[in-house]
Amino acid sequence: MSNRTMSRMTAAGVAAVAGLAVLAPAVANAAAGPGPAAVTQSSVQQPAHLTVASYKAYLKKNWKKGGRETAVAFAKLTPARQAQFLRHLEDRKVYAAFLKQVKGNFELPLHVVDPYNKDVVFVTDVTAHVAKDKAGTLTVRFSVSERVFGIPVTTETITVKGATKGQDKSKKAVAIAKLQNVNAAVSITAGPTRAASKGVITRGSVTWTAKPQVQAFGKKKLVKDQDAAAAITKATRTFEASLSNE
Repeated sequence: MSNRTMSRMTAAGVAAVAGLAVLAPAVANAAAGPGPAAVTQSSVQQPAHLTVASYKAYLKKNWKKGGRETAVAFAKLTPARQAQFLRHLEDRKVYAAFLKQVKGNFELPLHVVDPYNKDVVFVTDVTAHVAKDKAGTLTVRFSVSERVFGIPVTTETITVKGATKGQDKSKKAVAIAKLQNVNAAVSITAGPTRAASKGVITRGSVTWTAKPQVQAFGKKKLVKDQDAAAAITKATRTFEASLSNE
């Protein structure tokens, strides 16, 4: 699903990438704990649908969590598009389709746009590099965003860091989860992050749980796993990442 193909690797590089599939995301350092709290919403009696008035109130309540910018963009939509925007937010199928799997090489930023329909797209961005510090710290940042009429609605991001040389190698893997959510139809929270290094492989992951806030979204929660891993050898520096449903 990536728009980049991986370059030819040496035998060591192939072995390293193969290791990505078998390295279990065991807890090495639950460094970041739960990610930032999801955008808050009162959970009294769940309404049947979102309305323009209720969404504007929701954005105002979450003014400093993306509500301000979203309110400005939402106000520029026609009444018909505002209504359609809300229908997309409460459509369970859209969030269920919010998925991605990519792979690529370090130092080559990845940007992919996947249309879901004429109004909704999923945008994936990955950056990966190794710092020139004493530990040769690697950083992989994997972000997937849902956008409706060009307006970012939900963005789920995981950043993985780890040492590639020195005495700290394989000892200081960390994962940091970040959420930006202005979808009033669901409340999304992050579970504890998990990170581990083994040999040339460093991996981090997090689990996102989306709980319905309107009846139209359905009664059951939706759970997603987000994972990013790096393989660093003398010959190659590669990454793999995925956002998937449980």
